[in-house]
Amino acid sequence: MITFSAKELCTMSCMQIKMFAEHPERRPQPSAMVEYGEKFQRAVADTIPNIIGEEMRGKYVNNELGITINFSNDIVCDDKIIEVKSVHGKYETWYLQSSILQCAFYKSMMLIGARHLETASFYVNLGNERVQTEIDPSRSIRYILIFGEENYEIFVSDPYQIVGFFENKAINCGDWNSARRWDGMYKHHEYEALKQYIKYKSIF
Repeated sequence: MITFSAKELCTMSCMQIKMFAEHPERRPQPSAMVEYGEKFQRAVADTIPNIIGEEMRGKYVNNELGITINFSNDIVCDDKIIEVKSVHGKYETWYLQSSILQCAFYKSMMLIGARHLETASFYVNLGNERVQTEIDPSRSIRYILIFGEENYEIFVSDPYQIVGFFENKAINCGDWNSARRWDGMYKHHEYEALKQYIKYKSIF
């Protein structure tokens, strides 16, 4: 069983994922922007009612393919899940699209089976309480993206297509040749490949 990060599958190329798998020492260290993002998330969480927990980890497993994909939801409430992105002033369209795609991917994994969520170990190690919850499959999963000062609700029409796409990407990270081929087709075009299955609307 090979384990992948859902965030890396969304934000890195196959070649990057392959390189960091072989050379973990080359992974970039957390930057000041990451620290700012964490503070922004904390400030947002302080304003949200009915929170179950923050940094709640889920795990999608495909035994047939031999892959596990881990993901972490920023804020989980009893009526919605929230992904938080800090944004400074003007932003590039690709960043919004990448953030929407990430939300759609996480939501899709939960819709098709990854319904157990619990506080990620790193967050517990920071002194926070470990909590667990189960996503109720009979209820609609509201997934909200807080993108700086903008709020969006994310909808998916075919979660299997979205998850299947990233399963294929994970498989293609297995060797350099397949990673290079995948990137040649989809690098910087993943949102375009999946946008037919994703809708979003601005909310307040």
